[in-house]
Amino acid sequence: MVQKKVSEIKEGDTILVYGEKAVVKKIETSGKGIKQGRVKCRIEAESLKDKKPTVIIRLAEDMIETND
Repeated sequence: MVQKKVSEIKEGDTILVYGEKAVVKKIETSGKGIKQGRVKCRIEAESLKDKKPTVIIRLAEDMIETND
């Protein structure tokens, strides 16, 4: 597994979510917020193990583990 910035992830990438591998189905990026002033990403992923959908929200500059 390799670490990537959340903002560099694309649909179809395999990421590690809560200790399980999941495929990114959709990713949305927000603009800078008024309170925090940071860009956030909403990631919809599907577990490879049991096909369970998961939604996580991370800052765009955070690092996440991928299979690339």
